[in-house]
Amino acid sequence: MKKMFKTLVSAGAALSLLACSSSGSSSAAGTTASSSAESLYTAGTYTASAAGHSSDVVVTAEFSGSAIEKVELDVSGETETPGQAAAEELISQIMEAQSADIDGVSGATETSTAVKMAMQDIMAQAQGLETSSAETTGLTDGTYTESVQSFGFTGDMTGDVTIQDGKIASIEITSETDSATGQWFSVAQKLLIPRIIEAQSIGVDSITGATTSSGAIKNLVGKAIDEAGGDSTQWRTPVEKSTETVTKEGYDVIVVGLGGSGILSYCAAAQEGASVFGMEAAGAIGGNSVSVYGPMALNSENMKEKYTNGEDYINEDDVYNTWIEYVGTDEKADVIKKAVYNSGSALDYYMDNFDFSFDGLNGLLGSFVVPEWTQEWTVYTADADNTKWYVLGPDHTFQFEHALDKAKAMNENNDYMTELKAEELITDADGNITGVRATYYDGTTYEIYGKTVILATGGFVGNEDMMKEYLGSTVTTIGCTVNKGDGIRMGMSVGGATYAMGTLPMIHISQVPNVIRTDELTADQKAILSALAVTTDMPMVTVNGEPWGNVNQSGTSEETGLSVEIAYAPGFRYYVMYTQEDIDNIKANGLSEAQAAAVVNFVGNGGTLPEAGTPVADIEDIIAVGEKYNNVIKGDSIADLAAKLDVDEATLSETLGGQDGTYYAVICAGWSYGTVGSLDVDENMNVLKEDGTPIANLFAVGQDSEGVCNADGKAYSPWGGQAQSWTFVSGQIAGTQAAAYTGE
Repeated sequence: MKKMFKTLVSAGAALSLLACSSSGSSSAAGTTASSSAESLYTAGTYTASAAGHSSDVVVTAEFSGSAIEKVELDVSGETETPGQAAAEELISQIMEAQSADIDGVSGATETSTAVKMAMQDIMAQAQGLETSSAETTGLTDGTYTESVQSFGFTGDMTGDVTIQDGKIASIEITSETDSATGQWFSVAQKLLIPRIIEAQSIGVDSITGATTSSGAIKNLVGKAIDEAGGDSTQWRTPVEKSTETVTKEGYDVIVVGLGGSGILSYCAAAQEGASVFGMEAAGAIGGNSVSVYGPMALNSENMKEKYTNGEDYINEDDVYNTWIEYVGTDEKADVIKKAVYNSGSALDYYMDNFDFSFDGLNGLLGSFVVPEWTQEWTVYTADADNTKWYVLGPDHTFQFEHALDKAKAMNENNDYMTELKAEELITDADGNITGVRATYYDGTTYEIYGKTVILATGGFVGNEDMMKEYLGSTVTTIGCTVNKGDGIRMGMSVGGATYAMGTLPMIHISQVPNVIRTDELTADQKAILSALAVTTDMPMVTVNGEPWGNVNQSGTSEETGLSVEIAYAPGFRYYVMYTQEDIDNIKANGLSEAQAAAVVNFVGNGGTLPEAGTPVADIEDIIAVGEKYNNVIKGDSIADLAAKLDVDEATLSETLGGQDGTYYAVICAGWSYGTVGSLDVDENMNVLKEDGTPIANLFAVGQDSEGVCNADGKAYSPWGGQAQSWTFVSGQIAGTQAAAYTGE
């Protein structure tokens, strides 16, 4: 389905008048004085912006002398769901109310608030009123308990906000489910709450990497302010940014990005005696590596000692040959050899020197795609009691934290900073790389100088423009959208070449695109909706209106039941089609065998499916909620459905056999951890120029270099733990090589 990020709606409507204020920026264009004595507005087009969930939301409105005629929202920087998905509804509310006095959209509170604030500014402009913020209304002291939606899939975030002497005195989160999926809620809680209290503003920046949890905390405080008699829109004053520049010099190695590969690079460089500085844009280290099961581990000496009495447990030559055959070229055979034959030894290196630990769930795990590889990858050891597991794997953040702190202590000059975002490479007059320029969360510019730079920014899944340029579409994400291709962009800026940028994103999970976080459906009802999306026994249609089948295009194993086929679908999603008769049949006769057997419990969001043949009396209610959250698109005819899907009617009609009637298109989306296409590197992890020569003091690791293990147009090599293994292999090589570089 094609998304509209910039939505335009125009209409005539009756008038409603609003006294207005705003903290957004504004401008007016093409205004003309109205000749009518009854005019309420100066006719023209006005624009204003306000801070939303993850970007500035821009509102443009066209006025006649007596009405809002047209509204346009630019929410392209907001999260695709629910922020961007809310655009049309927000415009509809403005047009109906003829003012900024709108309810907003549930689940898109920050985007809704930004639209309201910007629209208040615009209304004031059109009426010739002052646009500066009104004086804050006094608050009634007390403790206010509020609940809001957040990232947690199974429940709201609840907290107590204490107002004392008209100020925010304390914020305590009393319940949440965000932490079931990873570390990021605790990061937001630790960093954001003190900043809100210090600034006495919910206009403080969200914590990078934890934007959804941050937004929920701010929304919760906003609700408390409103309940206390205030206007939360007046408590969104942005915090003034620093204009200071700080210079740090004398490092051997600068690591940009402290996800798994960046941390492991830092550790290897420190182990070699280098002075190292690391920076991470997010509020905490670890990136995607702290929320995966574990790495491929081919014949690790430590794992052999633990599980196989010292015997090899997999044929590495077989893995290498299979890999080369899969990518279809030996162009990067030397790098793929490192990926294969260094897999076990890299794990041993970090286990021996930095205390990493792996369990293998009572043994080594078999490959997803090659049944003969019965012991191919392993799992991180959880906490000491083996009790803290996220829905995507054991909590092992502490292992990366311990390793980084141990490496930092190896040299008194070693250091690292979080919430420090790299912006560009610093070069001298001859174009040689001399450092990195970065921005701290408070606005301070840092110029870090050193001999070598390692890029470890995690690919480009969070960069809409790069996704469309190289892959043709964005993708639903389960990984870190802080990964915006900054490392790849910086490498290219100094002449670095790319490799296999068209490698399909890392998709292992199929599910409806918009997880329903409200209680409008029970867990069991959510499971049924998911089953309708992921079942394999109904007609499937691409986002272009053409047939989509269940052929095993990715080469995955039918025995395992795991397929990354959806990665090959245009837009990384497709529609599962149901007629009205199909829905009526489910209501009367229940789910089919395939539907009832579908894997639907996605990160704790689904419940239990009924047995096949059990009538689903509430199927219409389930479908209706699915429609509300844009998981289901209903068409009263093929023509109506084609218009809603934005596909050619004739193509869709042919796909559906020309049989007209009511259709329900249930969206099945691939959920991605990240991208794979990357900078081109050699076996030393040096970034290569277009002519194949290395940039001597520039390295790339992890998803900034993983394209060399893959091929354009194919799913990334899906053996099991391969991407996480590459963080260890590439990190060890780059850290060691960077430390050895002298610049001579």
